[in-house]
Amino acid sequence: MRMQKYVFFFLLLFLSATLPVQAQIVVITHNSNPIPGLTVEELGRIYLGKQKKFTNGEYIKLSSQAPGSVIRKRFFKEVLDMSEDKVDRYWAKRKYVRNVPFPVKLKGDAAVKAWVASTPNSLGYIDSGSLDHSVKILLILP
Repeated sequence: MRMQKYVFFFLLLFLSATLPVQAQIVVITHNSNPIPGLTVEELGRIYLGKQKKFTNGEYIKLSSQAPGSVIRKRFFKEVLDMSEDKVDRYWAKRKYVRNVPFPVKLKGDAAVKAWVASTPNSLGYIDSGSLDHSVKILLILP
């Protein structure tokens, strides 16, 4: 009986250690951007095309991760409470009706970070593990 408890304990410990930990999503901008931060609500308005400027009056240059990526799906679910397909349909309608440009779609954290670091007034999101000093953090999503 005592041996079964130890086996169960070590099995439980092993399984908990091997489960993947979901990293945080970090919303980033160009280092020169004077904006101190964003709320999730502001971020939602931006990614729905309802807010086109930062609070300093500068137009936002928006990026998004590649279609089908895990981080893109998580971001849209956490910020907009929408599926990736629903967001894509929403943006297609906005583009058609109001001629609103799509966010620039970039493949992977490195591409997003490089684009944001080289593009003033840009906005993007990456995994917290990819963060460095080349960009400025505006918001950290859990």
